[in-house]
Amino acid sequence: MSSADGYEQHPFLHQQVRDIVSRTEGELMAVTRQHYDDGRIIRIAHIRRTNGVEITTAVGNIERGSTPAHTAPQSTTTTTTDHGGRDVRAL
Repeated sequence: MSSADGYEQHPFLHQQVRDIVSRTEGELMAVTRQHYDDGRIIRIAHIRRTNGVEITTAVGNIERGSTPAHTAPQSTTTTTTDHGGRDVRAL
């Protein structure tokens, strides 16, 4: 199903997806249609990565992602300490 403005419904909308070509993961924000003079219509997936940058790929290149959308990846911070427990990164 599509609307007059070129946007289409998709079962993965607002869910985490992966572009199988670039291995990029992010939230599927929209699916649009691109019309060409020779009559071809290409369906384009708009994916927003966690850093806010959006990429596009063919809809056929997306699959469900591995982590839920709206869940920021957990940061892993390692502190290096000496035997006395002092942070030695600044030394």
